[in-house]
Amino acid sequence: MSEAAPLFQNVALARVPGERVRAILSHPENLPLWDAEIAEVVPEAGGFHILRHSPALNTEEHVTVTTTADQVIYQSQGGRLAYQLSFTLSSAAKQTTITETLIVPPANSLPLPLSLLAPIAKQAFAQNLQALVTLAESPLEVTP
Repeated sequence: MSEAAPLFQNVALARVPGERVRAILSHPENLPLWDAEIAEVVPEAGGFHILRHSPALNTEEHVTVTTTADQVIYQSQGGRLAYQLSFTLSSAAKQTTITETLIVPPANSLPLPLSLLAPIAKQAFAQNLQALVTLAESPLEVTP
């Protein structure tokens, strides 16, 4: 999917080291702590089965997680919309800039054009990104 153009990007600043943000993102078990739509995360062969509260574009999906030196990438399949959501982390002075990028392949079976869904999705993802920052900055224990 990397050859497709990003649908949108959101950027947020967390006042914590990048290791804390990476720990949260690297373990999808933490998703319900910062994404209120997530009802359940179940480990399964090759990734995680995600179940969302209805209504949702992807009520169910299979997500794989890949980590690199400065990114955590979620690859989703099995829902109505396949996508890649990447979080690029840039840390300095105990602060981490998180750049969230959503990439959707050109071929999809949605009843609406992506251009109509993009502003709504961008806002929803931005709210979740802010919830991620709030979680990262809190003392709450997460799955390491």
